[in-house]
Amino acid sequence: MQTEKLFDTNPYDTKFTAQVVSALDGEVVLDRTLFFPEEGGQTCDKGYLEYDGKQFEVEAVRIEDEVIYHKIEGCNELKAGDKVTGHIDWAHRFDNMQNHTGEHIFSGIVHSMKGYDNVGFSLTETTCQMDYNGKLTDKEIAEVEAKANQVIWSALTVDCRYPSKEELAAIDYRSKKELTGAVRIVTIPGVDVCACCAPHVKTTAEVGVLKVLSHLNYKGGTRLYIACGKRAYNEFVSDFDALTDIGHLFSTGRPDAIDAVKKLIDEKQTLKNELAEFQKAELFNQIDTTDDDTVFTKITDRNILNSAFNHFKEVHDGACFIFSEKGDGSYTFLAGGRDIDARTLLVGLKEKYNVRGGGKSDMIQGSATPL
Repeated sequence: MQTEKLFDTNPYDTKFTAQVVSALDGEVVLDRTLFFPEEGGQTCDKGYLEYDGKQFEVEAVRIEDEVIYHKIEGCNELKAGDKVTGHIDWAHRFDNMQNHTGEHIFSGIVHSMKGYDNVGFSLTETTCQMDYNGKLTDKEIAEVEAKANQVIWSALTVDCRYPSKEELAAIDYRSKKELTGAVRIVTIPGVDVCACCAPHVKTTAEVGVLKVLSHLNYKGGTRLYIACGKRAYNEFVSDFDALTDIGHLFSTGRPDAIDAVKKLIDEKQTLKNELAEFQKAELFNQIDTTDDDTVFTKITDRNILNSAFNHFKEVHDGACFIFSEKGDGSYTFLAGGRDIDARTLLVGLKEKYNVRGGGKSDMIQGSATPL
C-alpha cells in the first residue's frame, strides 16, 4: 500500500484523522497523513498523534517505498484499525515552507542568470544550505538576492501539481536526480520550475523576505546559507540590536558604529606598534648594559625576541641566551653565539632545565622548565 500524502493537497491543514495500518518496532503507519517525512534534503514535520485521550509525540518521520513511517514512543498502545487524530506543529511546518520556497526562488534565478544547477540542498531547523555547481561572485550573489526579494514582493502564485506523463515530457524543469513514477512539479511563473516533494507556500509573498547569510567556495562551486521569513526577521533583529549596542558603546548611532569600530582597531594597531618599538628598545638596552651571557625578559613577541637575539650575538662574545617568561614558571628560549655551534649548548641547558626544542648551528630554541 501507499500512504496518502495529505500534505500534497492540503499543506495548510494542521489536523487530520487517519486509521492505523500497523504499529510495529516503534513506528506507526497510517492510511493517510499530514506529516511530511524527511525527504529531499528537508527535515520532517513535528507534532503528535492523539488516541483515547492520550498524546503520542511523533519523534521522526521517514518514507520508504511510498509508505510513511511515524516514529512514536509507546506506539505499542496503538494497533491496526485504531482511529487517531494527528496534529502538525504549524510554526515548524510554515518555517520550512517559507525557506524551501525561498530556495526555489533563489535557485531559479541562479539557473536563469548563470546556468548553474542546485546540486545540494539541506533544510534543518537552523540552516538552509544550497550548493551550486559554479562559482558566484559577491556582486552576483547580491544581485540574485535583490531579484529574489522582488519576486517575493510580487506575490506570484506557487503552483504544485502532478502533471501527466505527456505533460511532464513537455516541461523543462530542474531536478537533482533522475525521477521515476509520478513527479510533482512546483512552478513559480517566470522564475522557476522544479521537481519537488515538499510543501510550499501559496504565494511568494508568504516567504516574506530572503537574506543571504554567508557563502563560500565549495567543490569548485558555491555553497550558500540563506534565511527566509521569520528566520530572516530574527537575523535582522539580532544584527540590529548588536549594531545598536555597539553604537551605544561608542556613543554614536548605528550608521556610524562601523566607522567607530574601524577607528578603534586602527588606534589599537598604532598602540601595538608603539609598544613593540618600546619593548624592542628596552630589550636592546638590557642586552647592551649587561656583562652576563643570559637575559631574562617578560617580552613574548617573537619578532622582537628574534631581532634582539641577533643583536645579542653581534655585541657579545661567546654564547648568549634569551629566556622569555611564559607566566607558568617556564620559559621559551633562544641560544647561540658567533663562531659557536648552538646545538652544543643543549648539554649545558639540560643540566639546569627540562628542555624541549632544538635547532641548527646558528640558533637553538624551545621551552625550558627549571629542574
